[in-house]
Amino acid sequence: MHHGVNPQSGTPQSFYFPEDDPTMPGWFKGMEQIIQEHDLWPETGLPAKCSGFKCPEGQTNCCCRRLLFNQNDFISQKSQLEESIERCGHICDFYPKYHCELNFIEQYWGAAKLGFHSAGRASTMSQLEKTVKKCLDDVELKQICQ
Repeated sequence: MHHGVNPQSGTPQSFYFPEDDPTMPGWFKGMEQIIQEHDLWPETGLPAKCSGFKCPEGQTNCCCRRLLFNQNDFISQKSQLEESIERCGHICDFYPKYHCELNFIEQYWGAAKLGFHSAGRASTMSQLEKTVKKCLDDVELKQICQ
């Protein structure tokens, strides 16, 4: 991860101890240390995460994980993959997993399955294999890209 920004002072905040640190040179600071440096650590402390990663609805400071994930510097952080793609001049666009209306492979499978169901029953394995291949081949590129 890149350096964060301390919300209190607006200055850059490293998430790693400096290389000349006497006890943990170059190590990741950890959530508690980062939250303390953000001046957001409550006197009562915080658990690292809520049970089962299920935070109470509407809570933004129930655990370290949720508190950090709601900070602007964490929200705006791009993944290394996304930054690498954009650095090469491309657009990085992530689809929701298995989202049938956005993912082209789901469009392809849906059209192929519709063709297969319309083809009727096959009486032999050989006929079934031919039908499946024909249904996959019959899906038009235009239909996949919609």
